[in-house]
Amino acid sequence: MDKEKFKMDMAVFSFKQHQMVLTYLNTLERNGWTVEDAELWINEEVKSIEEGLEQAKKDHLKKLMKCPRCSSIMNIMPVNFDAKSQTGDPSDKSVWLCTNTDCMEAIYNKETVKEILGSPK
Repeated sequence: MDKEKFKMDMAVFSFKQHQMVLTYLNTLERNGWTVEDAELWINEEVKSIEEGLEQAKKDHLKKLMKCPRCSSIMNIMPVNFDAKSQTGDPSDKSVWLCTNTDCMEAIYNKETVKEILGSPK
């Protein structure tokens, strides 16, 4: 074995990474798995993660609200939680506020932000 050539060809990996790979490969072999099995599992996991991200994006888009006046995205914020956020109606708990500074449409809600958007998973 040409140690120097190996070291040069594999310089992108640290010594620790080489040790981890050997441990991984030995563990695969001891348990009757192949590198191909590991690659298949990784590909399936990546697909599952990507599908989860796509679903999370779709779920997030469902929670976006467009302004009824100008169609800009609206932000939801809590109200009536401190002196600066009082609305004059103590039953108001949140507000959808248009992000378009020329519009600034506000839609007040009796539900909290958490109730409207749901709890994060």
